[in-house]
Amino acid sequence: MLALLAVFAIELANTQAKSRQDVEARVHERGVLAGALIDSLFSSVRQQLPQEARTYGTRTVTAATLNAAQAQAHDAYLAVLGSNGKVIAHSSGFTPQAQTSIAAAPAVPATSSGFGYALGNLVPYGNAAAIELVFEFPTRYGTRRLVTGFAPRQLGTFITADLLKIPGVTGARNYLLDGNSTVLASTNPAVAVGTRFGAPAARTALRHSSADVGGQYYDQVRLSNSTWRIVLAAPNGPLFAIVSGPRKWVPWLIFICFALFALAALALGRRALRSAEEVREANSRLALVNTELASSNEALEHRARELARSNAELEQFASIASHDLQEPLRKVRTFTQQLTVIEAERLSDRGRDYLERANGAAERMQKLIEDLLKFSRVATHGRPFAPVDLAEVTHEVIDDLEAQLERSGAVIHTGALPTISADALQMRQLMQNLISNAVKFRGDGVTPEVWIEATTGESRARITVRDNGIGFEPQYARRIFRVFERLHGRGDYPGTGIGLALCRRIAERHGGTIVADSELGEGATFTVTLPMRQREEVLVLATYDEDGESAKPDAEENAHVTA
Repeated sequence: MLALLAVFAIELANTQAKSRQDVEARVHERGVLAGALIDSLFSSVRQQLPQEARTYGTRTVTAATLNAAQAQAHDAYLAVLGSNGKVIAHSSGFTPQAQTSIAAAPAVPATSSGFGYALGNLVPYGNAAAIELVFEFPTRYGTRRLVTGFAPRQLGTFITADLLKIPGVTGARNYLLDGNSTVLASTNPAVAVGTRFGAPAARTALRHSSADVGGQYYDQVRLSNSTWRIVLAAPNGPLFAIVSGPRKWVPWLIFICFALFALAALALGRRALRSAEEVREANSRLALVNTELASSNEALEHRARELARSNAELEQFASIASHDLQEPLRKVRTFTQQLTVIEAERLSDRGRDYLERANGAAERMQKLIEDLLKFSRVATHGRPFAPVDLAEVTHEVIDDLEAQLERSGAVIHTGALPTISADALQMRQLMQNLISNAVKFRGDGVTPEVWIEATTGESRARITVRDNGIGFEPQYARRIFRVFERLHGRGDYPGTGIGLALCRRIAERHGGTIVADSELGEGATFTVTLPMRQREEVLVLATYDEDGESAKPDAEENAHVTA
């Protein structure tokens, strides 16, 4: 592409140079044509040579004969020269100055070169000037020459007419000069005949056949039988309009634009090649990734099958735990109770204490199994989401906890609660655990109070359950939501340590969160954030590290997804 641009630039430059040369050639041809016209003008005079030979070829040529011819032609003078160049006769206007001029005139020897006639320079003659025209003709007394001195005005009319016939551009001027660069004829009204041609720089330019000086182009053609020359002058701008000015630069501007376009095309081509290479590399990497993904998908499918099998086994275990594991516990409780009643008189105080402890342990075991079943079934036995009035759910929970509330003397303050899309049974379990905990963990001699409030945004509801209980240290704010996590002994506060973990699991199943905030001895505040609307049920249960921080979801816990 770069080589092509270089060739194109060279050809464009050559084309413009050739166009200029063509213009110069046409100008020169015009000068040659004008020279031929002027030559034909003087050549026609040669037809009179036979008559001149008869008139001036006699043994003796008288002055009267020359005076008559001078008067008829209005010439400055006439003179007849012999073969030796001596003056044989002359008219009345022939002065010593004219005789000296003839002796030095270049036109006289020019006739001996075979031209038949010759033209001399414009020379001073008295108070005027004259041009010498010399004709050569044979006689019985040898070759003679007729020298005619005539005023330039006699020639100007004819020559100027020929010069005007030369075509040219606007501002072009044509001149006829003698050997001394004196103007003999001109198409320029500002240049008078008989004056010196142009400035010194222009005259210097005439040393060459053509020249470009001062914004003017000059071309000259010499007449073959004289020292005269035709000079054609024209302004550069109009003369070379096709290769100068805007016409000169427009092709170059087009060339530059084309070059820029070509360079841009090269850059785009290079970029395309690099992009293609990058695409090939990306495709290679993509093929490798697809292979890895296929292997990974196969592993995931195997993992999904394993999880499905594990879930089935867990469901089976839950079924066993809900029936078979509780059956022995029920029998243990029944037998211990019967022993306490039937053998009441025979039992010692220690024996009765042991039976009561065994019965309490069995009862706690039953409660623990029930709570574990509730925890595990949050995802597997959840109900479809539907509009749930949290205010109604909260009042039902308060009614269910009426006995506990009466024993503790607790006071429940409820604010406005919203209606959200949720599982009604799990919302009831959530509120029951939070209210029950708030009442259970109360200080000695303090009437428990619980405040239940909510704020709603455009898409989420924020429910807070605040109490005036014993509270806990802030460092346990995340750990209390772990399974079996207890901050107090069973003797101090009853429970299995699963209630808050169950609340966390319910909140996560609904796409929400639960956090706790407390200071020791200043009560606790639990904040549950839940979506107002559920578009689909997607269980994403997070695992927690030892400090209760959320980690990546556990695959086995999250295997159940219901659209």
